[in-house]
Amino acid sequence: MQYIRRNPFVIWTKWWLRTRRILRENEGKNLRIGHLSYLANTTVGRYITIYDNVILHNSHINDFVYIQNGGIISNTTFGRFCSIGPEVRIGPGMHPSNFISTHPAFYSTKLQCQITFAEEDSFIESGKVTIGNDVWIGANALIMDNITIGDGAIVAAGAIVTKNVEPYMIVGGMPATLIKKRFTDEKIEQLLKLKWWDKDIEWLKANHRLFHDPDKFFTTLFPTGQ
Repeated sequence: MQYIRRNPFVIWTKWWLRTRRILRENEGKNLRIGHLSYLANTTVGRYITIYDNVILHNSHINDFVYIQNGGIISNTTFGRFCSIGPEVRIGPGMHPSNFISTHPAFYSTKLQCQITFAEEDSFIESGKVTIGNDVWIGANALIMDNITIGDGAIVAAGAIVTKNVEPYMIVGGMPATLIKKRFTDEKIEQLLKLKWWDKDIEWLKANHRLFHDPDKFFTTLFPTGQ
């Protein structure tokens, strides 16, 4: 029997060196990377905060996004102002359900279990995930591959999302289903046209108090008759 032995000092040193390089490459963007978090083939916008023990792979994160401890995320594009809770999994990969076996040794050359019987890859094992702007994903949620979550949506803690989520919907459960809309259809349409997440920082600072009171927000920014 063989054991994989990992020296904690070597692990920390490799993480530190890689993190220093990523921070240098993104100097001026206000990027923060927590302890033992790894970003591989991942690009970031401004004011991104990655907490501890997060793994990001083949992804892009737009401005003002934070990802809390323990997230594992692959092949995902995030819009602006997303709030990602702890232990969230996004894009975990896929297995075929219509093959005789679901085991990758029969269709993948990636050697997941050290051996393969396949001479070429015959199944797409991962898909892309698109997360809109101002999306909140609660703790321990699982977002499956090839899913789109619309702007302003909320995914409840522990949800398993297997279908696309429309903008400003709240979903939860296993599998996730609609709980309710956040606003009326008219107000959702107004928000999607406004695209406040694309406003500059000065506008956001000047109007931030409106975000505390939806009624005042809509009456101020969408006067009757306009």
